[in-house]
Amino acid sequence: MLPFLLSWLHATNDLFGAFLTPLLPKLQTAFGVSYGAVSLLVALQSLTGSLLQPLAGLVADRYDRRVLAAMGPLLMALGGGLLGFFPNLWVAGVVLALSGLGSALFHSAGAALVGQYADPARRGFWMSFFGTGGYVGLSLGPIVSLTAVNQGGLQTLAWFIPLALVPAFLLLRQAPPTRLQTKPSSFRDLQRVFRGHVARLWAVSTLRSIVFMSFSTTIPFWFAQRGISDAQVALTLSIYSISATVGAFLGGTLSDRLGRRNVLVGTMLFAIPLYIALLVVPPENWFYAALLAVTGALMNAGVPVAVTMAQEHEPRQMATVSGLLMGFTWGFAGLLYGAVGPIIERFGVLESLSVLGLLLIPALTLSLAVREAQPDLDRAVRGNS
Repeated sequence: MLPFLLSWLHATNDLFGAFLTPLLPKLQTAFGVSYGAVSLLVALQSLTGSLLQPLAGLVADRYDRRVLAAMGPLLMALGGGLLGFFPNLWVAGVVLALSGLGSALFHSAGAALVGQYADPARRGFWMSFFGTGGYVGLSLGPIVSLTAVNQGGLQTLAWFIPLALVPAFLLLRQAPPTRLQTKPSSFRDLQRVFRGHVARLWAVSTLRSIVFMSFSTTIPFWFAQRGISDAQVALTLSIYSISATVGAFLGGTLSDRLGRRNVLVGTMLFAIPLYIALLVVPPENWFYAALLAVTGALMNAGVPVAVTMAQEHEPRQMATVSGLLMGFTWGFAGLLYGAVGPIIERFGVLESLSVLGLLLIPALTLSLAVREAQPDLDRAVRGNS
């Protein structure tokens, strides 16, 4: 019941988080500012929501994770639901930065609670289920927000805020309070856990994220150069996104049966030749869509596996390592992508993506160096609750 509620909260949290980007043109008009100025709102929300997740994890390992997991989506709902009530850009920036912090608290605390309360034999499945909830919310966010705003204006978004209240209330009612029996976490704990297997898992996830993000964000530019229609671009991006969601779900689920390390390494081994094939096979070929779907699934299958492995290696800092392996990974990859764009523009799409694909080799090497966790996770977790 608790992992299901956490997945529901994840969907709700990311639903409101996905409201902002598609509404930027309307906010630009409402505030009377340049598009560059209003786009800073996305950067603020992303900065606090992604890069601050490890720090949010330290907070979640220090205080009651249950309260933080319920509070985070409420802050995000206020940020997304009140977009039509901000008087100016400055107020919007402050509120959206706070909503991003709420998202950071939720992701680290929520993932830790999944690892804490899920059946040990199905921990990978429930971590995948938790992640799938987020993908569902991200997919529905643009549709819901644009439909509502086009029908009744920006202020109609406030009617969706209660969507976060119900699962938050149920979580507070169903989950027992978390009472930490160990010394409260500190920055020294972050320094301690960010080494060894956890550091390797973070590096694997970050390298995969850079390649995944670079390829997906370059598809429109690449296809436009080849004269491919916008309709095919949209279909290709949808296939890539859906297959990534399916891959993440299957990856964690299979890790319960086949072993976490086997899935982490296996998906890397198969992803590398398929990625090369994506750069060789013409995208106009009918076979390309199927190849893209399988590659997208394999590229993302290791995400919940890496999070679960990190939790099992550091059971007393589950929220901290969850923050490292989730939002901080994507946030760091996003920062590095700032240098990728100019490289692609200067040297060409295929040349740049080919070189970026080489990052999968050290990712594979590092995944081979990761071992399954040996300590009794469940005994450690029970000592924390």
